[in-house]
Amino acid sequence: MSSPVRLVLILHVVLAAAASLHAAERSGKKTLENAWVGRSVVVKRTLYSVVFDERSRVLPLIKHRDRVSGLTVVTPTGTSYYQFDARRDSEEDIVHHDPNRVVSQMRKQYFRDMHLDIGNVQDIEPLMLVRYSPGVALIVRKVQIGRDRVRVYFHKDGEADLATTLTVKFPTPLSNELTELPLIDDALTRFVTKQ
Repeated sequence: MSSPVRLVLILHVVLAAAASLHAAERSGKKTLENAWVGRSVVVKRTLYSVVFDERSRVLPLIKHRDRVSGLTVVTPTGTSYYQFDARRDSEEDIVHHDPNRVVSQMRKQYFRDMHLDIGNVQDIEPLMLVRYSPGVALIVRKVQIGRDRVRVYFHKDGEADLATTLTVKFPTPLSNELTELPLIDDALTRFVTKQ
């Protein structure tokens, strides 16, 4: 067999394997989305969100009001905690086992000097902690798959605004094929029941 023919055969095999891997990756993500997006759920364990105002980094006089960030995070081993994702690259996420402590830390962490040295301004201003107790009905509007986490976005029925999120966080990156689906489903169903 000549070198060019061998090279063409190797390329076909490599391309077929890559296409198969990509299809498996999309298949796992699609399976997860089909299982959750659009579904009604009932809360089994309390979920928390924080409502906050956020100042524009470029124009601090502009404030984005009533933003919502879900705080509840669960690991496949069953550990749960609360986390507010950092808004600046120079800062760490705020993580605690008490959602009230997360909000307290938010009040301290997000200050910066105003332009023209006229004082300090709070970039993130937490307004309230929202609790979704067992028995509350929500709708899954979106599933976001990251490098090492899956975040499910919940809305109240008939409302466009985000109510809360539930994040399943893994200690290692997720597989391309999303073979962790049973672990993800198990973690999610500890907090919510599908209807």
